[in-house]
Order: sequence, then structure tokens, then C-alpha cells
Amino acid sequence: MVKLNAQDASFLMLESAGAPMHIGFLLTFKQPGNAPADYMQKLHAKLSRFAVDVEPFNLRLAHKEGLAKLKPEWEVADPVDLEYHLRHEALPWPGGERELGLAISRLHSEPLERSRPLWECTLIEGLHGGRFALYMKIHHALADGVGLMQQLTQVLAESPRGTSLPPWSAPIVTVPGTKPTQSGDEDWRRFFEGLFADLGKPKRERKNESRLPRGPRCLLNGSTTGRRRFATQDIELGRVKALAKAADATVNDAVLAICSGALRRYLAEFDRIPADPLLASIPVALPREPGQTIGNSVAGVHASIATHLEDPRERMTAICAATREAKEEFNRLPTAMNRAINSLGMLAMMAMPKRENTDPDKATFTNLTISNVPGPKQKLYFHGAEMDGMYPVSVLAGDHRVNITVLGYHEHLHFGIIGCPDTLPSVQKLAMLLPPALLELEQAFGLARAPRRARAVAAR
Repeated sequence: MVKLNAQDASFLMLESAGAPMHIGFLLTFKQPGNAPADYMQKLHAKLSRFAVDVEPFNLRLAHKEGLAKLKPEWEVADPVDLEYHLRHEALPWPGGERELGLAISRLHSEPLERSRPLWECTLIEGLHGGRFALYMKIHHALADGVGLMQQLTQVLAESPRGTSLPPWSAPIVTVPGTKPTQSGDEDWRRFFEGLFADLGKPKRERKNESRLPRGPRCLLNGSTTGRRRFATQDIELGRVKALAKAADATVNDAVLAICSGALRRYLAEFDRIPADPLLASIPVALPREPGQTIGNSVAGVHASIATHLEDPRERMTAICAATREAKEEFNRLPTAMNRAINSLGMLAMMAMPKRENTDPDKATFTNLTISNVPGPKQKLYFHGAEMDGMYPVSVLAGDHRVNITVLGYHEHLHFGIIGCPDTLPSVQKLAMLLPPALLELEQAFGLARAPRRARAVAAR
């Protein structure tokens, strides 16, 4: 038995019919040039022969009754029925981005069966241009986005002839988090040194004196159903890096500014642009505990994305200042405290009923989540097929109706947007507004270039 920590358990408790708590990735591939007509059937048969014998894919929730359910535990499922977890589908003609997007929207809307290990993998053939896709979803209680991405990346090969293994049968390789590793004692020592050093000093004036983040009320917040709509967009990483350099910003800041511009245009068309700036939740990866190979190791910050500012240069400047302040506040706290705050925040969202907010001016917490997951820089292959896209598929938390997650792969940033189509109109429109938002910023910082046609998104 493996006990779930508070952070992992909160994702189980947060789950409801209107809020499925699984995350996923959509990987797209080009079939090898010499692929036979039955390439997909052979690939499915090959994957079916591997045993499910590594964590977290061989774990399921232990059955408990009464109050014991409040302390969930994982147990090893032996054997695992791979025929249930590994599926094979084909897209209807013409197999375009629309058909793929609708398939992923349907698959991501379906909850995972709790009596089995909480994951599924679907091979999808029939994508135009001799391509296919692999969609994997897993419960957030078992993995966070960074952990799942690292596991998927480790099973891919760096050349067409390299060896590829399915993630449920590949040896686990632990990768440290992004924050410099140091002892818990050192964390707390720095915290108390800073705390005592601030005693007697005048408090800094802050624009938002409330310790509870509250974004402005708008279409992005409110009740949701369990249905999900998925849309994608690709942007050249080189363009975003050039923008960040010109603005003396980070790539993360540039991504937030692009999302901010797209959200302004979207809200102007479907709702209104709030007078106050939208507030974004931004996940931050934490170092994993010694020996931790499953579950979550993440905290979060919240920052204004300056959607109230019309001028794109001013918007970028304000975003840089907001994220810098958020990072300083985050780095002041020990890792253990950041982890605890995140767990308490998740439980607070669970306690808030999924109904319309009674405050006419404010969202329950933040307006949406915007996440940037670092991905592989080199081209990767799966059984000889070159991967040409890697899109994150995330969750909706609290009263959020949309989530934007970005992943860098090779020379592109791949945006995965998940929304609730029953309460948020035209999720794909938001994806289509990302390239114009980038162009607007480029023009503002003297990087103007001829407009280009945006790649079709994966849901319409």
C-alpha cells in the first residue's frame, strides 16, 4: 500500500461529474515513409504484448469503506487488463484537425473508472497526410503535467531506429524539479531570516492587499459541466524568444502576454473586457521528495496578466512586473510551505460549491490557469515514426471554464486549450486568436513581419 499525500488526495476529492480530474497529452506522428498498409494494426499488436509493470500504471485505488475513504491508498493491481486500457480508434474522413479535436474532446470528457488503474491510452489512426496520434490520459492524483511529460519523453527514441517502449513498461527515471535542491532546514532558515529582517520595516504598498486572490467576474468563470472541448495552436519558439529578448522579458512572460492579447480579443467578441486585469494561476514545479516517482510536486503563484491595458507594450511591462513580484513572494517561502499552501488551495476550491458566484464583480479565486511546461528540445520518434506535435490536455479547476497549457517541443510552442463548451462559447476561437496576439506584440516591439495564416486548430 502507498498512502496518498494531501496534494494528491485533493485531486480525488475535487473530482465530480462536472469536474473530471485527469490530465493528458496528445502526441501526433508522421508514419515512416516505408510503412506498410497495416502499420497501425501491427503497432497496436506490438504495444499489447508489453506487461503493465511500472508505477504509476500498475497502481489502483485500494477499496475502502466509511471514514477510511478519507485516507486513500494505492495498491498494486496484478494483473492489469491492458486490453481495457489500450484502445485503438480511427478518425472519420477527412481525418483533419477538426476530426482529431472532436475525438480528443470526447475522450477527455469521459471519467476514468476508479476500480481500475486510473489511466487510458488511445492510438488514433486516419489523420491526414499519413499521420496518426496517441492520446494518453491519467488521473491528476497519480501524476502532474511535468511528471507525465517526462515519462512520455523517456519512452521515445532520438532517432528513427531507436528503441521505444510504452510508458507502462519502461523503467522509471526520476528527474529533479526546476527549483534548486536544498535541505528543508535551509529553506526554513532563509524564511525566518527574511521574516525577522522585515520586522520594524514599513510594509510595502501592494495593489492587491487581500491575501486571497480574486479576479474580475467575466465569461471565463462560473459553473461547468463534465463536457470538454479541446483546441490546439502552434507558434514558432524562435519568434517568442525574439519577442522576449526585445522586451527584456522571459519566455514565460512573453507567453503570458500572448495569452493576454488573445483573451482580450476573445472577451471583446463574446463578453466584455473587464476594467480590472484578469488574474491567472500559474503552476510552478517543485523538487520531488526523495524516492518520489508518482504523484504531484507542484505549487502555484497568481499574477495579473494586464488584460485591462490596450497598449501591448504597456501590457508586457505590467506582466513582467507582476510575475517578478509573484516569483519573489514564492521564493521567500520554504518548499514545504508552498506545497501545503497549494494543497489547502485545492481543498478550498473543493469546498466551494460549483454554482454561479454570488459576487457580481469577482471570480471565486483566479480567472484561469495558464501553464508553461518545458518539453524536449530534440526531435523524438516512436517505433520509427517522427513526432511532430506534443499537446498538453489539462483540467478545469474551481470555477474556471478554460485552461491554457503550453509545451515547448523542438522548434515550436504547442498550445493545448481545454474548455467547457456548454458554458464557454467557441473554445477554438481563442486558439485562433493567439497568432494575431503575437503579431501585435511583435509590431509593438519593432519585430513586425507579414501576417501569416494560422494553422487550423484541433476543434471547431
